[in-house]
Order: sequence, then structure tokens, then C-alpha cells
Amino acid sequence: MWYAKMYFSEKREFFQYDASGTQGAPSVCRELPFLESLLTFLEMDCGELAPALHRIKNCWSQLIAEDDRQAGIDAMVELGQLKSRHIYLELLYVRWYDRFSRMGIYGDRGSVEDQQMQEELRHLPEQILLYQKQVQRFFDLVLDVDSAGRDPQQQAAKNYLYDSPKDPELFRFRPIPLSFEPVEPGRCLPVLYSASIPDMIDYSLRNCVERGITVRRCKNCGRYFPQTGRVSAEYCERPVAEGQQTCRETGAFQQWTKKQSDDPVFKAYRKEYKKRFARIKARRISDTDFYAWSEQAREMKKKCDSGDITLEEYEKWLKNS
Repeated sequence: MWYAKMYFSEKREFFQYDASGTQGAPSVCRELPFLESLLTFLEMDCGELAPALHRIKNCWSQLIAEDDRQAGIDAMVELGQLKSRHIYLELLYVRWYDRFSRMGIYGDRGSVEDQQMQEELRHLPEQILLYQKQVQRFFDLVLDVDSAGRDPQQQAAKNYLYDSPKDPELFRFRPIPLSFEPVEPGRCLPVLYSASIPDMIDYSLRNCVERGITVRRCKNCGRYFPQTGRVSAEYCERPVAEGQQTCRETGAFQQWTKKQSDDPVFKAYRKEYKKRFARIKARRISDTDFYAWSEQAREMKKKCDSGDITLEEYEKWLKNS
């Protein structure tokens, strides 16, 4: 029997999938930063998924109606390509793989389960879009620190009556299949055995509320990020392409640059630095002389920063040095 497991451990989230149900040896094992799966799901373009889901539905229908095994294989190939788009979509692959295998063993195509899976494929594009809108609304009213405040528990209690949202556009929580088991040496945690995409969304949202974790849009890239550290953080550390800086690293440099640009001592030093650096290119001074001067200039800048000399005295030294 297939399984899809998901659990959180501090600032990370873990996913394990296996189409044959072999515990301890999953065919897929992924580790992501906390809430990254939900955030990338929110950013996913449903329009790009719809054509592939339509082809999979047609292949699955042909398999059920005509016992066309090649159509079934084509459906699995499409699902195999689709699962690379998002970690949640791995769930579709393991479920359909399991059913396709059992169909080949028992010859029981056309069951109620097959019809339900076919309908699920038909409605999945619009369902994903609906879930995205509900998650966004939940962010707006409960988790976004800038629009909802710093207390997700209080905001969740304010926006739900028992298990029903007061706003029909909010995400609706339902019972989810949670276990409790060892996940790391000497450590047990709650583990979700997911049966559907809404299960994983549900588990992520309730985990944020239970742990008091808010989200905020990054000041640099505009994407949401979880505030697992300082609530005042304005820049994210979400994954970027290899070799690129995170927004937090970029933001720190931008803040430093802005601070320096407003500093008259730094501006005086920078102006003279650029002038003398240009002399190197013009071969009017040597590299050795330039670097010796810049070292002296930095020492004098430190004295000016500490108040040992005035800005006017520093500017005079720069001019005459």
C-alpha cells in the first residue's frame, strides 16, 4: 500500500513517498526549508498544469474503458513528468502507480475507485486554484504579520466558529490522518499520512498557528517567507539558484550601502578614493602608492568616526595627503 508522509522538524519540513508502501526505504525523500512547499504551491501557475492533467485524464479514461494498457503507461509517464513541478504532485504519482499496478494484478478496472480518480483529475485544476485562493485569504486574515498582526492564534480564533470559517473564502480545516512515530534518532514527532493535497495544506497552516509563526512579503523579491526567527525580519532566505545571494544577504548589503551613502565621512573618503583610483589607470601613481594611501585614509576615517578628529580636519587631510 502506497504512502505519503510529511512532518516538520524545527526549521525544516520533510516528505517521504513510496508507491509500494515500504517503510524505512521511501522511493522519494525530500527535505525543504519550513513552509517552502506551501509557499511554492501558492506561487504555482495552475494554467501550466491544466494541459498535462487533461492528457492524463484522457489516458486514464481510455485505460478504464478499453483496457488499453499503453494508455495507462502514457498516463504514468505524464504523471512522472508532472511530479517534478511540485512536491505535492508526488502524491498523484504514487496513488496512480499503486492503482495501475493493482489493476494489472487483479484485472478489476472500472471500479468505483477508478471513477473517483478520473473525476479527481477532471476537477484538479480548478481545485488547486481554489486552494490557492483560500491559502492567500488565510495569510491575509491570520498569518501575514503586516495585515493580521503578530498573534496567529488570536486571529484564527477570531475568524473561525468551531471548525467552520466565518469567511467562506477562508481555508476549511478537516480531520487529517496524523500519526506519531520516530523520525530521527531518539526523537518522535507527529507525522501526516497524507491522502490528498488539502491534507498537506491543512497540516502546514495549522502548524504555523500552533507554533505562532507568521509570514511576510520579502522587501526584495516580494515573495512570502515564514518568520521563524526575528519577527522584524524584512528579507527572506528562501532558496535561490546556485551562486546567487539570498534576499537577506542582498538586503543587508543594500542597507549597508544606504547607510554609507548618507554618511558624510564615508562620502568624503569615497570621493577621494575614486579620484586616486583613476590616477592608477592614467599611470600617474603606482599601485603600491595607492594602496599605502588607502590604508592611511581608512585609519584616519576611523579617527573621524570615533570623534578624535572633525570632518573638516579629515577632508583637509584627504586633500593634502
